[in-house]
Amino acid sequence: MAGELVSFAVNKLWDLLSHEYTLFQGVEDQVAELKSDLNLLKSFLKDADAKKHTSALVRYCVEEIKDIVYDAEDVLETFVQKEKLGKTSGIRKHIKRLTCIVPDRREIALYIGHVSKRITRVIRDMQSFGVQQMIVDDYMHPLRNREREIRRTFPKDNESGFVALEENVKKLVGYFVEEDNYQVVSITGMGGLGKTTLARQVFNHDMVTKKFDKLAWVSVSQDFTLKNVWQNILGDLKPKEEETKEEEKKILEMTEYTLQRELYQLLEMSKSLIVLDDIWKKEDWEVIKPIFPPTKGWKLLLTSRNESIVAPTNTKYFNFKPECLKTDDSWKLFQRIAFPINDASEFEIDEEMEKLGEKMIEHCGGLPLAIKVLGGMLAEKYTSHDWRRLSENIGSHLVGGRTNFNDDNNNSCNYVLSLSFEELPSYLKHCFLYLAHFPEDYEIKVENLSYYWAAEEIFQPRHYDGEIIRDVGDVYIEELVRRNMVISERDVKTSRFETCHLHDMMREVCLLKAKEENFLQITSNPPSTANFQSTVTSRRLVYQYPTTLHVEKVINNPKLRSLVVLTLGSWNMAGSSFTRLELLRVLDLVQAKLKGGKLASCIGKLIHLRYLSLECAEVTHIPYSLGNLKLLIYLNLHISLSSRSNFVPNVLMGMQELRYLALPSLIERKTKLELSNLVKLETLENFSTKNSSLEDLRGMVRLRTLTIELIKETSLETLAASIGGLKYLEKLEIDDLGSKMRTKEAGIVFDFVHLKRLRLELYMPRLSKEQHFPSHLTTLYLQHCRLEEDPMPILEKLLQLKELELRRKSFSGKEMVCSSGGFPQLQKLSIMGLEEWEDWKVEESSMPLLHTLHIKVCPKLKKLPDKHLPSHLTAISLVNCGLEEDPMPTLERLVHLKVLELGFISFSGRIMVCAGSGFPQLHKLNLSELDGLEEWIVEDGSMPRLHTLEIRRCPKLKKLPNGFPQLQKLSIHGLEEWEEWIVEQGSMPLLHTLYIWDCPKLPGGQHFPSHLTTVCLYGMYLEEDPMRILEKLLHLKNVSLCQSFSGKRMVCSGGGFPQLQKLRIYGLEEWEEWIVEQGSMPLLHTLYIGDCPKLKELPDGLRYIYSLKNLKVSKRWKKRLSEGGEDYYKVQHIPTVEFDY
Repeated sequence: MAGELVSFAVNKLWDLLSHEYTLFQGVEDQVAELKSDLNLLKSFLKDADAKKHTSALVRYCVEEIKDIVYDAEDVLETFVQKEKLGKTSGIRKHIKRLTCIVPDRREIALYIGHVSKRITRVIRDMQSFGVQQMIVDDYMHPLRNREREIRRTFPKDNESGFVALEENVKKLVGYFVEEDNYQVVSITGMGGLGKTTLARQVFNHDMVTKKFDKLAWVSVSQDFTLKNVWQNILGDLKPKEEETKEEEKKILEMTEYTLQRELYQLLEMSKSLIVLDDIWKKEDWEVIKPIFPPTKGWKLLLTSRNESIVAPTNTKYFNFKPECLKTDDSWKLFQRIAFPINDASEFEIDEEMEKLGEKMIEHCGGLPLAIKVLGGMLAEKYTSHDWRRLSENIGSHLVGGRTNFNDDNNNSCNYVLSLSFEELPSYLKHCFLYLAHFPEDYEIKVENLSYYWAAEEIFQPRHYDGEIIRDVGDVYIEELVRRNMVISERDVKTSRFETCHLHDMMREVCLLKAKEENFLQITSNPPSTANFQSTVTSRRLVYQYPTTLHVEKVINNPKLRSLVVLTLGSWNMAGSSFTRLELLRVLDLVQAKLKGGKLASCIGKLIHLRYLSLECAEVTHIPYSLGNLKLLIYLNLHISLSSRSNFVPNVLMGMQELRYLALPSLIERKTKLELSNLVKLETLENFSTKNSSLEDLRGMVRLRTLTIELIKETSLETLAASIGGLKYLEKLEIDDLGSKMRTKEAGIVFDFVHLKRLRLELYMPRLSKEQHFPSHLTTLYLQHCRLEEDPMPILEKLLQLKELELRRKSFSGKEMVCSSGGFPQLQKLSIMGLEEWEDWKVEESSMPLLHTLHIKVCPKLKKLPDKHLPSHLTAISLVNCGLEEDPMPTLERLVHLKVLELGFISFSGRIMVCAGSGFPQLHKLNLSELDGLEEWIVEDGSMPRLHTLEIRRCPKLKKLPNGFPQLQKLSIHGLEEWEEWIVEQGSMPLLHTLYIWDCPKLPGGQHFPSHLTTVCLYGMYLEEDPMRILEKLLHLKNVSLCQSFSGKRMVCSGGGFPQLQKLRIYGLEEWEEWIVEQGSMPLLHTLYIGDCPKLKELPDGLRYIYSLKNLKVSKRWKKRLSEGGEDYYKVQHIPTVEFDY
């Protein structure tokens, strides 16, 4: 694989020399020689890649080639940019500061000669190591034969992992036995999902063996030969009595033509089932399929990682995608492998081992192979200590571990999942490795990812030439999804892949391969300068969740091409000089807090930069030198709104390669930006008429996304003329913030045939019958339109509309009607801020697919439609509506409803009743700000599946109803007249999490559900010590007390809190003394105490809690708790002690 990746880099360098050939006048001979050397080098790399597993010396050579190629590309591209940009005033001085720059053609000639010598030397070394110039494409190293043997599958393999497949097997068997319409069935999914296991169960099923006269099983794999596949099929289909050595020899001697003819005739005359296991490419199927006649006697079962393997023309085809195992089934499979003993006395599986096992299988993500690998590793480990040690780094163990449920040690997760990676073309290998940037469970934005790829020139020229970057990115993601290496789905509103992520095991493979190839350096916390500067050799660097980063001190790698910061919040950029990083192509400083709010002027020296993001960064001043960045294709200046006045110089017009531009939401009024030259733009966000002219938009015909703020006085005619020619728009947003534009009676005609998303915040009092919205519109937002007539008769005719939001003052009338058959595709409806709306009629069969309904701040709406609310609703939110009647009788008939929110005087009655058998699917219920509610009655059988209940500020509600057999999480806020919370025996038996805010008292110990694991108390100011009640909860693991005790003394008794692991105490202003008796909290590992000013000292009993690993306390105790301090003996056993503000 290393050779393929380096070949990709070699091709990029070749393209640079070819495309910019005219700029190398005077050194043409040297360039021609270098191109010849590169061509020779590529042929050697093919052989090197085949031998990468067998020679460390060869791998060293490949790494040396990578350095040569990258160094050459850096210097030659810098030379090219000097030739293109150096005539501009000041730029030559900047370029000369590059350490590798050459000032004239004589030196570039010398440098090219130097590169050629390095190439000659490395080729000589490769030849001495046995690497030959590889000309023949079908070269096969013996290792490939070994790999094929390893991957070969058989129809009768032992199935120790047959778990949860019964339903899938039954369904698939039906396609072969009962369904005559389906000729070809495929089972597709990622490696290790159990496709072969499933196919094997179908192949050996009694109903299948009775249905077919002949059965054949062939393992295809990556490096199959056509003749071998046909020979195996024919051998299986021949009658068993004919299986003699002579017959076998006859088959082996057949030509491909003879094999095809024999098989064709045999399949024509028999009812046969053929299984092609592990087929990789559509092209493989194309060469195999000529043996299948058009007659319908035969059927075919394929297994593949690639969904693009399709059926032959005019053949009905079904693709089956198995899902990963659910938690219960994962545990069953794990037990079969990890506990294979017959005599339970051999070793004891204690409770801790069981919990560790349950936790570890979560990392397997339901992938059967990963569960088998884990079970195999644990099967011979007999103590809880062994299990605990393995669980600490479970990811790397799973990927790098070996199985013991198979005789072949190579059959590990790493090996099986890596096969998918090895099969990728080189450009997709780069795309996949780029995903190593992102942390576990990170939702990766495909748009950003696409521009990363484009900035690093990973896109293939044949895909990228003239195409939209976002489209090419979607093509690549789709290919990775089809190969089951990336998890993503197209968004129903945009038809694009919006986010993607990796399965846990595939991510481990990605990290492993990235490390092997030195593709990327990942750091979560900036280490010390000395240590880090000596270790960073990769040309890509990502910081995950830093708090502070000093670029000048920490990063000293002049060859760095990519610097990305990923964060969940703001972080401090202590140094912003990039003088040593002038080869950067990608710089992502999302949410950075820049010193003084200024981006350093040295940013202009990064003349190779293609991607620059300051999204949500705290920046107020962009320097003029930004104009030097002529190669930028992505520029995100959508900086933090905390920056009230932002300066952006008028230098953007020179960035003619820009495809994506996001401007700040707030720019100084006097700033004028000329943008008419940016005709390659595909996305333009936060365009404002305050700073730019609408006329500039006319030439941006490639735009797919455009958001406009109309601030200066603007006419409808000017707006229409400026954007009317943007015929490829897919998303358009127009916010009128002061243009004083008034539409004509007919409104605005949006003649954009590709438009899918439209948001309008402007005065538009009427949608006439002549109004035409784009027919493909999927999402529509209207606000401040002040429509005088009901918009529903027009909008309900938009056949593709899936989401509709009518926001503040979008409609000023009183009645809306949704007609029968209207809104056939609508899935989500939000109506907010319609202050005059009183009556809503919904006719039968309207909005048949609606699943989400939000109605908020519609104070005059007195009731819901009685009969015809769409029956498939799953989520409803009613907030600040003037409902006069109890809405429950209407809502509880919605049998698919799962989430319900009623808030802020949505119901003004005193009593609310939930009838028995009502809300059969309700999972989550939120009641808030119901000022008049005094009594809530829940009859037996109501809400049988409710697992989350939140009650906020219902001041007159005095008690909770009983019941809720499935309730798991309960939050109670501000029940001021709460008298008692009585939990009857057996009520809420599954409740594990309890949050209580601003309530006057704590329930008595006898009233707490016994299985609670988490209790959080906020703002309660209890007078009595809460510990005496809480410590008796035997399953409690997490406790938070925040402003919830007004007394002076708390005691944790010996034997109390037997399972507690985390304790957080904050804001107890009167608390002075804490006693912890020996034997209390024996499993506590994390303790946080903050803002408790009168607490004199930490309890002596902490020194007996040997499980404590993390302690965080006020910095005023630092002296006492540090080594040599008077209380150091209490905490000296704790590995991590931190001091807060």
